[in-house]
Amino acid sequence: MSFTAVWPIRDASGAESADEMTVQAPEDVDTLLTRLNEPGAGPAVIEHQDRPLLDDTEGLLGEPGRTKIPDHDVAVAVHAGYGYLTYADPDHDYATLQGEAASPEYRSDYVDYPAGSGAPPRVLAEALKEFLTTAQRPTHVPWHTT
Repeated sequence: MSFTAVWPIRDASGAESADEMTVQAPEDVDTLLTRLNEPGAGPAVIEHQDRPLLDDTEGLLGEPGRTKIPDHDVAVAVHAGYGYLTYADPDHDYATLQGEAASPEYRSDYVDYPAGSGAPPRVLAEALKEFLTTAQRPTHVPWHTT
C-alpha cells in the first residue's frame, strides 16, 4: 500500500513551488513529517492509492463525469511543534484531530486547522502509519467533526 503527499512551499521571498513524496513504508511517514516541518512547507494533500476513485460529477478537475477523483480528502501539516490532520470519506464527515488544547490555530490557502487540533508529532505519525497500512480513517486517535 502507498499514498502520495503533495504540498506547497513558499520561500523567504514569497516565491511558490511544490513538492511531493510517495510513502510506501512506515519509516517514509517520518521522512514526510520531517519535510513538512521545513521552513515554508504548507499542508500536504494525501491520496491513498488503495482507495476507490469516484466520478468527478461536479467538474472539479475538468468536464463533469470525465475524470476520476479520490473518494477521500486528507490533509496533513506540521506547525509550531504540532501535527495537524483532517480526514473525510464517504463513511466519515470532515473531521480534525482532537489535539492538545495548547496547540495554535493554523491557517493555509487550502485548509484551516482550529486551535486545539494539533497533536504531538508522534501521534500524527502513528495516525498516518495506520492510514498507510489500512487505507481507512485512523481509529486510534480521537476526531472532532466540524
